[in-house]
Amino acid sequence: MRRGGSPDAVGAMADRLKAIAWKAPGTAIKKGFSRAALMEEYFRRAALWLDAYGEPQMWPFFDLAEIVDPSVRVDPVLIEDIELFIDDACGSSYAMDSGAAAVQWAALTSAPGVQLPPLPDPFEPLLRLYERGGASFQFANGFIDFGMIMVPRGRWRGHLALDPVVELDDRALDVLDAAGWARFENPTG
Repeated sequence: MRRGGSPDAVGAMADRLKAIAWKAPGTAIKKGFSRAALMEEYFRRAALWLDAYGEPQMWPFFDLAEIVDPSVRVDPVLIEDIELFIDDACGSSYAMDSGAAAVQWAALTSAPGVQLPPLPDPFEPLLRLYERGGASFQFANGFIDFGMIMVPRGRWRGHLALDPVVELDDRALDVLDAAGWARFENPTG
């Protein structure tokens, strides 16, 4: 095993995770439509990477960097620090797992000599989801439940698609939320 990645890239990811308002239920509800679409985009991107590299031990939150190149790892002390921070912030095991996986991914993608296929960043949609309302969602009967909106979890192969589900910029995500709320408040209009 080699320690991997640029300390700057790994540190920037750790800082980004620590800047998230992990418990933001009001924001999470207000931005529920975009958050659901971001989860679907995370599923799509993760499935593309898994199609290229192999099965995860768990779905939908897993350490993709370990599947792609298990020789590049972050110092376990930093991973433990991130997991403890997220646990203290929201108590969510899936947020802890995905946060640690995003740090490992930052290490892999910034490691010298690592060659990766031109696939979209798998963790960016999930990070954007967390930034738009924390870890306020639940697993419920094969779905990810965002309150009023449910996203089918399914098996990873069922999420393979080439076309993006949603654009990741705030303007497009805000438009998605506004349109979703307009349909919700006036279902016949």
